[in-house]
Amino acid sequence: MAYLSMGESHRRITEFLNRFSDAVSYQNGVSFKSLFALSSNSHFLLSLADALSLFNDANRLINQNENFSQFADIIVPLFRSLQHYKQSNFVEAYNAFEKTANAFVQEFRNWESAWALEALFVIVYEIRVLAEKADRQLASNGKSPEKLKGAGSLLMKVFGILAGKGAKRVGALYVTCQLFKIYFKLGTVHLCRSVIRSIETARIFDFEEFPKRDKVTYMYYTGRLEVFNENFPSLTLLST
Repeated sequence: MAYLSMGESHRRITEFLNRFSDAVSYQNGVSFKSLFALSSNSHFLLSLADALSLFNDANRLINQNENFSQFADIIVPLFRSLQHYKQSNFVEAYNAFEKTANAFVQEFRNWESAWALEALFVIVYEIRVLAEKADRQLASNGKSPEKLKGAGSLLMKVFGILAGKGAKRVGALYVTCQLFKIYFKLGTVHLCRSVIRSIETARIFDFEEFPKRDKVTYMYYTGRLEVFNENFPSLTLLST
């Protein structure tokens, strides 16, 4: 890490906080989602991690401004997760990010519009990726890998929030696909069935309204599930 002054560290942290506050104020989903993309290895977030390592009073910056303090439950553990991630301590990075995710989901539930849906997608993706990294680290240290299972429980909560009326419901299929990836990784593919039933039988969902990207991924995993269950007649129906 190149030399970093205390003043520059303060500036980087303040810049993040301002970006966060502005994104919420102006409902800028594109700017907002980039603030949670730990695994993207963006220069902005990596340099922020360096600043946080040097400047030990970030919590004071958050708490002294109401624009920031109202989101402290999201930002404080996010900062902690970012530091651990930079140090390749993926277990602690996951633990902290899980707190950020839970706090974010609570805020997202209260926002009337779906402006932050892309940010939610990033968080859903990151929690799965971090869980996989954390479990590999736990296993390498002779400990029981448990984080991916926890990530699955969190994503089911997110799915429940999206499985309602309104514009947010179009995000349900993306979360479903991330759940499929978790269940296949864990070898608990039977859990896919309850999610599939929710998607295919709930009247609130119109499959055609989901993004094409998510529909393709969904069909891929449902096809894999039928192969796993040796349900070849259903595969014929899926391909028609």
